Amino acid sequence: MRRPFLILLSCVACAVSAAEPPGIETAVQRGLARITTAASDWPKHKTCFSCHHQTLPMLSMTEASAKPDAVWLQTQSGITHAYFEERIDDMLAGDHVPGGATTTGYGFWALQMARAPADATTTAMVAYTLKVQGKARLKGGDSAGLTRLENGRWTTSCRRPPMQGSDVADTVLSLRGMQHYATPEQQSALEKSKAAALKWLAQARLESQEDRVWRLWGLHHLGGDESTKNTVREAILKAQHADGSWPQAADLPGDAFSTGQTLFMLLKTGLAPEHAAISRARDWLLRTQHADGSWLVDSRVKNKVQPYFENGDPHGEHQFLSTAATAWAVAGLAQFVQPK
Repeated sequence: MRRPFLILLSCVACAVSAAEPPGIETAVQRGLARITTAASDWPKHKTCFSCHHQTLPMLSMTEASAKPDAVWLQTQSGITHAYFEERIDDMLAGDHVPGGATTTGYGFWALQMARAPADATTTAMVAYTLKVQGKARLKGGDSAGLTRLENGRWTTSCRRPPMQGSDVADTVLSLRGMQHYATPEQQSALEKSKAAALKWLAQARLESQEDRVWRLWGLHHLGGDESTKNTVREAILKAQHADGSWPQAADLPGDAFSTGQTLFMLLKTGLAPEHAAISRARDWLLRTQHADGSWLVDSRVKNKVQPYFENGDPHGEHQFLSTAATAWAVAGLAQFVQPK
């Protein structure tokens, strides 16, 4: 008489295993502990806003925890807000913000995740972003000719791939941030900017993995037909390596930054968790996590804009990109962890 009951238990166990592979929650929590420590250590050494030590760790926290640490999130949001608040007058005047649209785009995202309300700072951020569309910077130099761009896109003022290497990413981040924080008085200008940006995105060449995944993210959140979404998704899937990883570019090995980011964005935009490419990527991340909870990704930036300093994170001179990679890996793997 026990046999049906045993079969039922076996089926339940299989279902749980399919939803949450063994060890995945441990991997997520180890990674989350690593990057929240990194983010907490950052303001001990630097006062600047950091895409890789504020925004992406905040993403991991919101995705990996059923009850995100509100105090920690507000601390990171406060650091972000203070950085831009100091630049209100400069932004309104069109003076250069270090990093250009990449910085403001990731700044918008950090504030959104902490549910920061619109205020004078975010209004100035929107005003600056509207002004800098199609340019790397408005004042302070040409920046290697990057000011002569198509009018529809946003771009960074210095190239440091992968995070500062995709105009598609900068354009999507800029639009999403402004849509959230633009005041009623800014809506008319925003609509004109959005129309030009969407026109540019529709014809933009997708050369890197950053280009492809952010194009998918934009189509999902800014509007786009299913046919275009499917075409972009297929290009993303085609770029996956046999081992389950994704590379930043076709001539590079797969790494945790691109694999975690791609896993996260594919799942968030509707690809089934049971898809073979998803399973391969998940397993690759689980295999390559270091014992300290981190993932290593070597930096490709040869001429660093900012002098290197030690933040106490793993992987020495590669620690900033590795922190970003760990954040993306955690955010991706967190999609498999069942809420408690």
